[in-house]
Amino acid sequence: MSLDALRRRLDRIEARQGAGHITSLCNLAGHPAPIAAEAVRDWRAWVADGRASRNGDTLILRAPVLTAEQWSAAHEPRSGSLQ
Repeated sequence: MSLDALRRRLDRIEARQGAGHITSLCNLAGHPAPIAAEAVRDWRAWVADGRASRNGDTLILRAPVLTAEQWSAAHEPRSGSLQ
């Protein structure tokens, strides 16, 4: 691969990342508004930590990945509830 081809490929990748401001938010994690606002302000840290990703000008907040035990504990029926 030539240096020019590598530069063009890098330019295409960087263009998809978006260098401008965040214009939309996809809050898949269901964070409250103050936390989502903090994520928009400090989006680079959130992306670096894997808590969010960026697609152009859209910031996507990810829900944490749960283990099977954590998911079971969060979704097991409570006693006295109707089923």
